[in-house]
Amino acid sequence: MSLLLIGIACLCLQASAKVSDQTRINCHTGYRDERGRDCHEYVTRDIDETEYPEMDPSCLTVTWQNATQEANWGNCFEMRVDDNFRYITTNNVPDYYVNPYCPIGLGYGYCGPIEIEKGTCPFTDLTCGADNGEGSTDYGDIWVPVKSTYKIILKGNPTRSDRPGDMYDAETVGSFKSEGPVAAVAMNGIGILGPNDAGDVSIDEGGFQLTCGGHVTPPLGNQKVKRDEQVGWFWPPPPPPGPGGPPMYHYHKSPECLDPFRNASSGYDHGAQPYKHAQPFAWSLDGFKVYAYQDVGGAAPIVDECGGHFGETDTGEVEYHYHSRVITPYHQACQGPSLGKCAGTQEGTNFCHPGCGADICVQPGTDEGKLREYLAQWDPEWL
Repeated sequence: MSLLLIGIACLCLQASAKVSDQTRINCHTGYRDERGRDCHEYVTRDIDETEYPEMDPSCLTVTWQNATQEANWGNCFEMRVDDNFRYITTNNVPDYYVNPYCPIGLGYGYCGPIEIEKGTCPFTDLTCGADNGEGSTDYGDIWVPVKSTYKIILKGNPTRSDRPGDMYDAETVGSFKSEGPVAAVAMNGIGILGPNDAGDVSIDEGGFQLTCGGHVTPPLGNQKVKRDEQVGWFWPPPPPPGPGGPPMYHYHKSPECLDPFRNASSGYDHGAQPYKHAQPFAWSLDGFKVYAYQDVGGAAPIVDECGGHFGETDTGEVEYHYHSRVITPYHQACQGPSLGKCAGTQEGTNFCHPGCGADICVQPGTDEGKLREYLAQWDPEWL
């Protein structure tokens, strides 16, 4: 068996009931307000905060100026796993050096061409290199530690009747997150956002230059935040966690400086393994892992519209998983399998992968027996 082409009955695409239609559109199209990207309603707070591992207090006082290589560049990432979930606490500081950043250039603003054209730029008074509050410097913006927590289901179920799902939706699959725009979490604790920013165009189309696939949010510490027309201006703005405060580092594209990517790119004579299945580097909110570029034998992954497929991983096990790629949606466009219905999860824009031409995508060479055994954990008749 190489690829499965299976007719799937019409599915109703479900999403968290608490997220309004307008917020779905705003989040997917990269619309930003005075608090940053408008994915605020996607935040899902867990009632029992005691379940999350604690960070050392110094993790939230470290600064870009005093971070050192010996101290992992200030990165703090704690994780605890039980039978059902992985609990993550992170300070959103990358575990490598990052230069001061301006999205367009020093002395320029923070809005892309689409926002300017549509008149939706919320930061018209911000100039990179000016004093914009915590995290801004004369040479650009630098990360500031921000505490974030995630509770991600340990094992995704590809046979759920509500697949595919909204990539930003944690609630429907039983996960929790403190950062609305995050669709997955890298194994160093850095959040992975969708393929676009500052409008409904991809990072590449928008012309943003990234460091290891990531950058910082605009410094909004000096911005007034209008929460409600009846209440008026709130000052100071609400504190972190999340965009809307000081600059927070995050990913959009592939973090190629991380080991799972360097494992294939560092040179064959230097121990690189470009002909083995890539290693995982992140967990999606739906419980499936996200892997670096290559599949078994160094082949290109044959993925569905969400960006995932069924096939062997680096452990030899067959399961559904996602792959990173250099083209949009970079990681995932929806929570898969896509079943040919990715477009139904997109709001106001569409970053679906072209797919494999079938409802279900299976990597060529995958053992059918292993695949059926994997699916039988939930539904032996799913195929």
